[in-house]
Amino acid sequence: MRALLFLLLLLLLAGFFATAQVTTLKGVAFDSTAHKPLADATVTLLLQQDSSLVSFTLTDGGGRFDLKSLPAGRYRLLVTHVAYHNYSRLIDITGSTAEKDLGMLFLSDKSKMLDSVTVVAEAPPVLLLGDTVQYNANSFRTLPNANVEQLLKKMPGITVGKDGTVKAQGRTVNRVLVDGKEFFGNDPKIATKNLPADAIDKVQVYDRLSDQAQLTGFDDGNSEKTINLTLKKDKKKGYFGSATAGAGTAGRYEGKFNLNSFKGARQFSAIAAANNTNAEAFSFMDMMNFTGELKRMLQAGNGNINISADDAGNAFGGFGNSANGINSIAGAGINYNNMIGRKIWLTSNYFGSRYSPYQSILSEKQYMLPDSSYFVSQLSDKRTTTWSHRFNFSADIAIDSFHSIKISPSFGWQSSEALTNEIYRQRSKDGLPGNEGFSNNLVNSDGYNFRTDFLFRKKFRKRGRTFSAFIQTTGNGATGNGHFLSDNSFTDTLRQQFTSGNHLNGYSARIVYTEPLWRRSLLEGHLSRSSTRNASDRLTYDYNATTNAYDQLNDSLTNDFSSNYSVAVGGLRLRTIRKKFQAAVGLSWQQAVLEGDSKGYGKDSAIRKSFYNFLPNARVQYQFSRSKSLQLQYRPFTQAPSIQQLQPLADISNPLYIKSGNPFLRQELTHAVQLNYNGVNPFRNRNIFIMMNLIKTDDKIVNADSLLPGGVTVSRPVNASGIYFTEGDFQFSLPVRRWKATVDFGTNAAWQRNKQLMNGATNLISTTSAGPYAGMRVAVSEKIEWSLRASIRYNHTQYSLQPDLNTRYFSQYYETALEWQLPHFFQFSTDFNYTVNNRLSDGFNAKVPLWSLSVSRQFMRFQRAQLSVRVQDLLNRNQRVERTSNQNYIEDKRTNTLRRYALLSFTYNLQKNGAAGGNAIQLRK
Repeated sequence: MRALLFLLLLLLLAGFFATAQVTTLKGVAFDSTAHKPLADATVTLLLQQDSSLVSFTLTDGGGRFDLKSLPAGRYRLLVTHVAYHNYSRLIDITGSTAEKDLGMLFLSDKSKMLDSVTVVAEAPPVLLLGDTVQYNANSFRTLPNANVEQLLKKMPGITVGKDGTVKAQGRTVNRVLVDGKEFFGNDPKIATKNLPADAIDKVQVYDRLSDQAQLTGFDDGNSEKTINLTLKKDKKKGYFGSATAGAGTAGRYEGKFNLNSFKGARQFSAIAAANNTNAEAFSFMDMMNFTGELKRMLQAGNGNINISADDAGNAFGGFGNSANGINSIAGAGINYNNMIGRKIWLTSNYFGSRYSPYQSILSEKQYMLPDSSYFVSQLSDKRTTTWSHRFNFSADIAIDSFHSIKISPSFGWQSSEALTNEIYRQRSKDGLPGNEGFSNNLVNSDGYNFRTDFLFRKKFRKRGRTFSAFIQTTGNGATGNGHFLSDNSFTDTLRQQFTSGNHLNGYSARIVYTEPLWRRSLLEGHLSRSSTRNASDRLTYDYNATTNAYDQLNDSLTNDFSSNYSVAVGGLRLRTIRKKFQAAVGLSWQQAVLEGDSKGYGKDSAIRKSFYNFLPNARVQYQFSRSKSLQLQYRPFTQAPSIQQLQPLADISNPLYIKSGNPFLRQELTHAVQLNYNGVNPFRNRNIFIMMNLIKTDDKIVNADSLLPGGVTVSRPVNASGIYFTEGDFQFSLPVRRWKATVDFGTNAAWQRNKQLMNGATNLISTTSAGPYAGMRVAVSEKIEWSLRASIRYNHTQYSLQPDLNTRYFSQYYETALEWQLPHFFQFSTDFNYTVNNRLSDGFNAKVPLWSLSVSRQFMRFQRAQLSVRVQDLLNRNQRVERTSNQNYIEDKRTNTLRRYALLSFTYNLQKNGAAGGNAIQLRK
C-alpha cells in the first residue's frame, strides 16, 4: 500500500513539475511571394539530439502560432504546409527565457519554385477525428517481432488483459479490422496476436455501426467498439509474415506461422499456431452464442463479482501466463478479401482449431442460509478436448449508385469430450462434519450453428432519404450423451446414462425508412419482427444391477421441452445535427409472446405469456472542439429466458447443488444509460477518457434456493426487480518530457445490487469494487525503455441476511519491465510482477511474484532471423488464486498453473515488399 501511494504521489509531482515551465515560443508564418499570413500551417518542434517530437500546433487565420510550456533545450523548428516548401530552423531555449518571438517565418510557394528536398514531420501520437481516436503507431516503441497486441499495450486509453482481451476507453473491443475490412471474422485476437506491429501505420478506435445503421445514420443498438488497423504503404506490396518454432524444458513447445499478402483491394492471410504454454493465438469463442458489448453489459448485473490474482493487473495488461489450468492448442486458418469486378466486395475466411485444457481446482465455499451457514471443500479435475471449425463469407454487391445488397452466410461445427472428477466434504459453521462424497461426469457432444444475413439498401436522389431491409436466419443444434456416477453419505449411489438434444431456429426481419426534415434533421421509421424456437429433450436411464445395463427410465430427469419467443417492434426516431451538437430521440412499441410446452411422464404443461412495452431511447453528442466530445445515450432492452432456465428439469451434475428450470419465467427488461467523454490534446499529447454505465433490470432472473436434508441445495430461477449495476472508468495520460516519459493513471469502480431467495427469505447482495492504477513508461535512451505500473483494488460484499459474513479485502498488483537493445543486434527484455491477495480463506491468501526474461539476437541478411531464449516464472512461484462473491455463497479457489520453464525458439521473417532491412528496435519516425 505504501509503495503504491508513493508511486501515485511521484507520478502526480512529475506531471506537476513537467507542466510548470513558462517558456513560450511564438512567431508568424508568411507567404514569401504574396506577402500575406499563412493559415493552417503545421508548426512542429523537435529535439535536435534525436528528432523526437516535443510539441506542435497549427497557425491561426493571421498565421500566428505559439508553443507554450517548453523546457530549456536545443530544438529544431519545422513549419510545413501542403502547398509550400518546408521551413526549418535551429533554436536554443535557455532556462531564463520567458518568451521567445521568432518574428516572421517565410515559406516559399511550391508552384513558384523548383522542387527541393522535403523534411516530413512525425504525425502526432494521438488525434481525435470526429468519433474516432487515432493513434500513430510510429510514436510507440516495440521490440523486434512484436505483434499488434504488444503495440496496443503502449497506447493511452487502451488496455490489454492477460488473456488478450482488449479494452478501449473502458469498453471491450469486439472487432478488429485491417484497412477497414474483416480479418478472420469477428475474432479480434487473431489480428492482435498474429499481425506484426511494424506493419501498422495507424490504429483507429471507434464505435462501428451496423451496415444498416451506416446507411441511415441512426445507431440501431448493434454498434461495437472496433479497432481498425491501417497498414503501411510498403506492406501493401508483395508479402510479409513470420514463422517461429520453439522447444523447451518440461516438454514445452511453441510454433506459429503467419503470411500476409496485400495488394490493392486483395487481402490474403494464412495463420497457424500450436503450443502447450498457454500462449493464446486466437479466441476459443462459444460458437453457439453471440458475444458482444450489449450482452456484456446485460450480464454484468448477474450477481457475480470475480476478483482474481490477475484482475488488479488487467488495468494495464500483464506479463506471463494467467489462463486457467494448462492448455494445449492447435489451429490454422485463411482469410481472403477482394474486389470482384467493380461492384462486388468479397470477404471470406475459414478457421479450425483443437483446444485441450486441463484444470485442477481446489475450492472452499461458504454457503449462506437465513440464520446460519455451512462450508464445502471441493477438489475437481477436468479434462476437455474440443474440435471446432467455422467458415464466414460475405458479398457486398453494388447494383448501381443507388442500390446495393449484402449477403453474409456463416457456419460452424464443434465436437467435444469432457471428463470431470470431483470429491467434496461438507461441514457446519462450528466445524462439525456433514455430507461428503464424489462424482464422475463424462459428456460427449457435437454441435453446429449457421447464420445468414441479407441486407438490401437503397438511396434516393434526395439526400437523406433511404430505405433498407434486413433479414437474418439462424440455427444451431447440439446432441450429447454421457455417464454420471455419484456417491455421498446421505443418498444412494447414482449411476446414470443420458442422451440429450438442443435445437434452435429463428429469423428476424427489419425495414427502415429515413426522410430528411428541414435542413439538418432526419426522421426514421422502422418495423421489425423476430421469432426464435427452441427445442430440448433429454432421456435419462438409471443403472439396473439386475440386468447389468442402463435400462431403467428416470422419469424425473426425462423431459421434452419446446419454447417459442416472438417479438414485434415498431417505432419512430428523430435525429438532428448542428455544428457541434447532434441528438436522436425515439419511441418504440414492442409486443413479445413467450410460449412453451413441456412433455414428460405425467407432467405435461403449457405456458403462454404476452408482454407489451413502450421503449423510449435517446442519444446526445456534443463536440466541444475537434479533440473533445461528450456522448450520452439511453437504451432499454428486453431479454427472454433461456431454454435451460425454462425447462422444468433437474441438473444433478453437482450432487450438492441441484438446478432446475422454471417454465413460468417472464422476460427481463433492462434500462441502460451510458456516458462517454473523449478528450485528446494532440499538441500536448495529453489524453483523458471517461466512461460510465448505469443499468437497472426489472424482472431479473435470479436464484431461489432451498436447503434440503443432507446439505443439498436445490436452486430454481425466479424473477425479481430492483437489480442495479453501475461502473465507471477514468483514464488520463500525459508526457513528462524532462524524463522522456509518458504517465498514465486513472481509476475504475463498479457497484451492483442483486437479490437471491434462500428458504423463502430475500437476501439483498451489494458488491463494491474500486481502485486506482498508475503507470509510467520511460525512454531511458533511444535503445532502452523502462516501465513501472501499479494498481490496488478494494472489494466489499454485503449480505442483508447474514451481515456477519460481509467480506472486505484488497488486491494489489505491481509490475515493472525493461526492454533493451544491445550492440550487435542483441535484445534483452525482462518483466517482474507481484500480486497480493489478502483476507481470503485460510490457505488461499497469496503473494505471487512472477519474473520472466528473454534474450534474443537477430542475424542473417537484413536481420530477418532471430534466435531467442525465454525463461518463464524464473522463481517458480506462479499460482492462480481467486475469490467469487456469488448470490448465495463466497468461494475461494486455487487453479493449477503453468510453472517455470525455459524455451529456445527460432523466428524467420518472411518479407518481400521492397523494404530493405529487418525489424531492428527503434522509435519509428
